[in-house]
Amino acid sequence: MSLATLSNVSVQFGDQIILDRIDVTIPTDARIGVLGRNGAGKSTLLGLLTGRLTPDAGSVEIQRGLRVGMLDQHPSFEPGASVREVASSAFARLSDLRGQLDQVFEAMATADSDQLDHLMQRQAVLEGEIESAGGWDVDHMIDATLHGVGIEDDMFDRPAEKLSGGEKARLSLARLLLESPDLLLLDEPTNHLDIDGRQWLERFLVERFRGAVLVVSHDRWLLDAVCTRMIEVRRAQVEVYPTNYSGTLALREERRLTESRAWEKQQDHVRREEAYIRRYKAGQRAKQARGRASRLQRFIADSGLERPESEVVASMRLPVPPRCGEQVLAAEALQVRIGDRTLVADLDLEIRRGERIGIIGPNGAGKTTLIRALLGAHPLAGGRVEQGTGLQVGWFKQLQDHLDPECEVWEWIQRSLAEAHGGSASEQEARDLAGAFMFSGEDQDRLLGTLSGGERARVMLAGLFGGGHNLLILDEPSNHIDIPTAERLEAVLAEGGPYTGTLVLVSHDRALLESCCDRLIVFDGEGGVHTFDGPVSRWLERAEPRARVAESGPTRMAPARQPTDRLANRSLADLESTMAGLEERLGALAASIDDEAVWSDPEKLQEVVDEQKAVAEELAECEAAWLARAEDS
Repeated sequence: MSLATLSNVSVQFGDQIILDRIDVTIPTDARIGVLGRNGAGKSTLLGLLTGRLTPDAGSVEIQRGLRVGMLDQHPSFEPGASVREVASSAFARLSDLRGQLDQVFEAMATADSDQLDHLMQRQAVLEGEIESAGGWDVDHMIDATLHGVGIEDDMFDRPAEKLSGGEKARLSLARLLLESPDLLLLDEPTNHLDIDGRQWLERFLVERFRGAVLVVSHDRWLLDAVCTRMIEVRRAQVEVYPTNYSGTLALREERRLTESRAWEKQQDHVRREEAYIRRYKAGQRAKQARGRASRLQRFIADSGLERPESEVVASMRLPVPPRCGEQVLAAEALQVRIGDRTLVADLDLEIRRGERIGIIGPNGAGKTTLIRALLGAHPLAGGRVEQGTGLQVGWFKQLQDHLDPECEVWEWIQRSLAEAHGGSASEQEARDLAGAFMFSGEDQDRLLGTLSGGERARVMLAGLFGGGHNLLILDEPSNHIDIPTAERLEAVLAEGGPYTGTLVLVSHDRALLESCCDRLIVFDGEGGVHTFDGPVSRWLERAEPRARVAESGPTRMAPARQPTDRLANRSLADLESTMAGLEERLGALAASIDDEAVWSDPEKLQEVVDEQKAVAEELAECEAAWLARAEDS
């Protein structure tokens, strides 16, 4: 049985076709992730399901009585309402029922015997309805949910209208989750959540929420943890994959290979036509050349083919950063404060040339302020900082207020390159970089003031990567970018990629951190900062993240994985051999998904996915045992 069905639906805004005769079914047990570039039509799809948008053609059928809840990107709250009152409003019906029950109890105090029988019957009915609406333990649920999204007790009594934009977004998410609709539509729910908040949301959706979920997110770890099906909106069409995000990547690879071949054929045709146009643009055949130029432009626009992702990154040519000292940045007994609040206490830190460092921690812990202190832009409360010789720093800041809104995309990149190189840069260099960061054709001539936040982030990244900086500081670069841009960023930054300098990355994006960083600076939010050698996945396994699922209370701790008894006494060599075999099996399972007999059969595909999960869990246990033995030896 389906909750909602879109049949032959089309949506068009002006001359742009957003969705073209698509069919989508939302089953009762849906756990669906929605993929697509910014502007592809993901939010349009959600708008159709809420009824905020009506299709230009086709039909949208919603199950009668279905309660649909959608995360509001620009929430507003009742004037004067406190944070906790806003969260409590999710149980408005429950509050009304409680009030009616209180009135029944008051009436019982003065009722005669006939009235009392009626009141007792009314009491039983109300108590049953109260239980169905959430029972008597909603105060605990409200507190736990607010904690889960990163809103602590000292904020509960604050006026909701006085919160920052990020705090309002987290409160809106908490209220929506407490409302527990039949169909939950989440549009970028992790935008203002730190790593703890993202892990909590994943657990809530998997362990607690019983309705259907449709989620648009650039958090690939969340899509893997929550979703069992993916929908990709692409070129006004939708493609459905019966697996999570990682499984979708494997299934999509074959399609990309096909598209790569098609793109090469298209380019052969384009090159032949361009050669003809150049040769005959003047002279007797000029008219024919102009006609072929017009047809070529229509051919490129109508084909919709794009340069394959791998070929763009492989062909990207970034300037080689100048060599700097072996020690890039060093801090000794570093103390950083804002007012009376200590953000960093007695931190010793050394960053070496070529390292890839990630900085993680709760929102507001002081990650950006630490960067400012290391670069001399924030005063030290104690200790000292030493910068290496020959540093040329490129700094991606969260704020984009330094961009000239009247400047064109390619022009701003050209200015950035010229400034970084202390001279000039050609228009072609700027346009090549713009193309590498997915600005093609006329998009390169758009004014910065007309771009979305994600598009402006891509412009800034293009300018930075072309600047030849030997130290890149990226402060939350993936906040507003879509998954294709995040994957492009990973390909550039990862070991062996075009960027060869030193990287310091502040991010809550676990996939980006995992791909690019092999060492972490970890904030605990209480002034404690320490370094961790290893990727974020290993830190998450060994740390004790807050697992505050609503039914479990605000401070339930998820214990770090421990080696099982059967592994505890095995030798390091034996464990290493077992781990190698398990990794090989994981590789074989991943490769098997490419087999059409597997990916086209949902049951076979689920068997492979289940085995992948089991093998991955066994591998994690072996790694825990190996780490324990290595530390003891």
